[in-house]
Amino acid sequence: MEEIAALADEADRLLADCKHLIDRNNLRCRFMQHVDSGEPLFEVFDPVSDISPLCARLTEDRRVRVLVDAIYGEPACLFKDKLIFKMPGAPGYPLHQDIPRSWSGFPRSFLTVLIPIDAPTEANGCTEVFSGYHHGFLFPENEDLYMLPDDCVAASRSVKLLLEPGDVAVFHGLTPHRSAPNRSTAMRRAFYVSYNALSDGGDQRSRHYVQFHDFLRARLAADAPQSTYFR
Repeated sequence: MEEIAALADEADRLLADCKHLIDRNNLRCRFMQHVDSGEPLFEVFDPVSDISPLCARLTEDRRVRVLVDAIYGEPACLFKDKLIFKMPGAPGYPLHQDIPRSWSGFPRSFLTVLIPIDAPTEANGCTEVFSGYHHGFLFPENEDLYMLPDDCVAASRSVKLLLEPGDVAVFHGLTPHRSAPNRSTAMRRAFYVSYNALSDGGDQRSRHYVQFHDFLRARLAADAPQSTYFR
């Protein structure tokens, strides 16, 4: 629990000391609209390990690495990391799979380790996963489909990740998941670290973020032409 307390302090530090980074045009940051008022809410630092030595250490923590290596049966490579704050009123995410169909070269071994800072509950919009669907895309014929209809998964396969700080959960990038709005009065913070198997492309973290930023620039071009940056 001391480590989670330190991670909570680090999240507070980042919010206080990195206000200069929290900008709608900074590709490191994303915002969501308050589920009721539409007010913009800061959501995430993605990536975060390059501005947080503590988060960087956690991506290499032996306990996490041993777990992920055992799942792969080979060494894992760090692919992505992000610190999500999920402010009160944040709307959550509809059902989706994390691996994009149309993204050439995206590792199919992609999996994510969820490290909760605050206990995820139904009130604050915990992650809900649906087991048994991680072997392929639910709609392989439609490469542009990202958000999925709720009726494409069975309610009986739902697992709500009602964790305690200090727990971890691991799920595959093809595992359908969603989250409800944060209806509580406090943030629901979590550190998400994603990996790929060494044999599935090796170290491709830097290439991923180049491609990811290109994707974000294209998506934001209509609202913020020529004004996006990464810092």
